[in-house]
Amino acid sequence: MRWLAAIVASALLVAACASGPSAPPVDGREVACADTVCIAYPSGWEVIETGPDFIRFQHPLAPDVALATVGSTNMEAVVVQAGGTWPARTVDVVEAFWSLLEETGVGELATTAPVGDGAVRSTGAYERGRLWFLLVPVGTSRAIGVEVRAPDASWETHADVFFSEVVPVP
Repeated sequence: MRWLAAIVASALLVAACASGPSAPPVDGREVACADTVCIAYPSGWEVIETGPDFIRFQHPLAPDVALATVGSTNMEAVVVQAGGTWPARTVDVVEAFWSLLEETGVGELATTAPVGDGAVRSTGAYERGRLWFLLVPVGTSRAIGVEVRAPDASWETHADVFFSEVVPVP
């Protein structure tokens, strides 16, 4: 019975540590483009910065913790920085990305899953909440990386919209 009390206490502590609101329902989607990529995003999110090869978003309900970024990623650089060797499979690049987060104490990988056309989706803990990451290869070592950060798992439907349409622009 003591173990049950410990589990309940741990669950309450984790809930108390959540650093933001639960996600609002997804009510439609928009599309934003940079020179090298277009991406769908949930209505209600704001584009806060656009560069030639990246777009940054935030949600006004939790502007410090509900953030998203899409941009070019050098897969070889990620693998080498994590101590791996190139060439590597996309899933290995994703795991290298998470290992770099773990080394700095800001993230921990929970799951990875292939999602078609060589892309890999992953999720895990990140600082004050959750992180969803999608890596879409578009060349030998080039990819498009999409990160969605949010206070808790209730924002996963928002990540689903970001991941639903990632289109490289040649």
